[in-house]
Amino acid sequence: MILMILAVSVGITPAFAQTSNSSITVSADKSVYSDGDQMTISGTVSTQLNVPISIVVRDPLGNIVLLGQVSPNQGTYSTLVTVGGSLWTATGTYEIDVTYGSKDNTAKTTFQFTGSLSTTPIVIEGQIYNATYKITNGKVLGIIPDTSTKSITIRIEPTGNGMISITLPRSLMDAKNNIQDSQFIVQSNGIPTPFNETRTDTASRTLAIPFGSNVTQITIIGTQIVPEFGPVALLILTIAMMSIILYFRTNMRIKV
Repeated sequence: MILMILAVSVGITPAFAQTSNSSITVSADKSVYSDGDQMTISGTVSTQLNVPISIVVRDPLGNIVLLGQVSPNQGTYSTLVTVGGSLWTATGTYEIDVTYGSKDNTAKTTFQFTGSLSTTPIVIEGQIYNATYKITNGKVLGIIPDTSTKSITIRIEPTGNGMISITLPRSLMDAKNNIQDSQFIVQSNGIPTPFNETRTDTASRTLAIPFGSNVTQITIIGTQIVPEFGPVALLILTIAMMSIILYFRTNMRIKV
């Protein structure tokens, strides 16, 4: 009896250790992508069939965001696709499914989509400044500057708890203590909120600001917004100076 049990055990063990050998594999060239990135989808096939490979990309909710086909060549295949677009509205884990010949001959892999970069023009005193942002679980409805409070207010429509990462040109606004950089003040619905400054250089500063599902506006307050003399102010100053010079010249001529 013991010998019989051992014999059965030896016969069964390899069956549990084996994995199914699929005749198709799939992989992406990176694990994380942003809007506009190029993605290479590639893999191998063990048998050459006279049909193309079907490629389907699904978002975290299972919605199809991309369909494609590619034909294998000598046991391998590869295709280049552009990540992002109007259908790529969610961030998170996306899935690539490939099918070759039948629904039983499939493979899949996943990657992370971090969202899209958008640019919003902000007009102050006739001058256009561009703020670039990336938002997850929401969309930006508008960015409103306020020169009197040295701030900008971002109006958003959240679909859940999310994050906005916004890059502010220093020519638009900045936070300074004399000549040294200081921290911005950030408020969500008028309440101070924590944030991270993820990048700072001579041209811009990038803030990562989390928000809750009930937040409709985020305000960033600095110490200066646009140059002290914008285009309109500079024009007015120039006209005023010319008027003063002309006034004095006329008066001096009259006295002579």
